[in-house]
Amino acid sequence: MLVSLLGAALVALAPAQDTDTTVSVQRGARLTLENYAGEVTIRTWDRGAVRIQAGHSARDEVEIDVSPGSVRIEGHGRHGAPRPIDYVLTVPAWMPVAVEGVYTDVVIEGTQAEVNVETVGGDVRVRGGSGYVALSSVEGAVRLERARGRVALNSVNEGVYLADVEGQVAVTAVNGDVTLERVRSDHVEVETVNGDVWFDGAIRRGGGYRFATHNGDVTVVVPDGTGADVSVDTFNGEFESDFPVQLTESRRKRFRFTLGGGGARVELQSFQGEIRLARPGAARRDTGGKAKSKREHEN
Repeated sequence: MLVSLLGAALVALAPAQDTDTTVSVQRGARLTLENYAGEVTIRTWDRGAVRIQAGHSARDEVEIDVSPGSVRIEGHGRHGAPRPIDYVLTVPAWMPVAVEGVYTDVVIEGTQAEVNVETVGGDVRVRGGSGYVALSSVEGAVRLERARGRVALNSVNEGVYLADVEGQVAVTAVNGDVTLERVRSDHVEVETVNGDVWFDGAIRRGGGYRFATHNGDVTVVVPDGTGADVSVDTFNGEFESDFPVQLTESRRKRFRFTLGGGGARVELQSFQGEIRLARPGAARRDTGGKAKSKREHEN
């Protein structure tokens, strides 16, 4: 027992060790990072190089594999799985980035390239991204801002937030709200099971938009002058519109109507929540993630 306690104490007191190195890269190279646990922060600069800073135990090591087409980084434990390793990476803004982790929080700022992040027990926050941006977490929140291209986001037990995004958008969640603000897209598809959906963005002629939840509310802020063919499907919920609605087809709680001459295709679904079409400025989000009218806020 004494030997075991002594061994545990020595492990706990293992000295910290830092890795700090910079490697040159050629345009077109990709960065891949695998991290079992810890925090990953990625920033950008205008140099053709990648700086790798990592804080870790002396019992762990950071392996860096550099080739003409890639930089691969992975932590290894000398005796079993590595302990948490915190990374701060500085990369060229043009460099595509892929991060995979288990208990890993990821923050990426300023990239102008493709981004792919998968983590199990951490939050993901990205500002930037272009081309293809895919972010996924099981137990963490996912947040994306200022991206362009094709966007695919997923969270199981937390919410998803997008803002100032341009391009095709697909979002899935299970136990979390989905919020999209200032989104400019011809194609948006959002689905969650136990959460609310909030959309405030462009609805373009010829575009397709689908917002669905099982146990939550759906609120879509409709810009002035929008033309859309709208279908509403709710089993045990209510529908509310700030616009005059004349039904063209109705079957129980499934019905269709046209706004402003049509043009876009908008599908709204909630099994047992409220579905609302709101005018700009007539609805806002409170801290609980709900949509409320101006009158409700004033009261």
